Amino acid sequence: MLAQGTPLHVVSEVLGHTSIAITKDVYGHLMEGDRRSAAEAMSRALFGG
Repeated sequence: MLAQGTPLHVVSEVLGHTSIAITKDVYGHLMEGDRRSAAEAMSRALFGG
């Protein structure tokens, strides 16, 4: 679900985790692309292009 763009809090709820921290700790590696996209967006905002 995370790899397909479902928000972390929704995945956590569906899986029955007591907090999103558990979900992130277990499945956070699937969100690497999101971090890269965010870094690229910040770079564009700060430096243009």
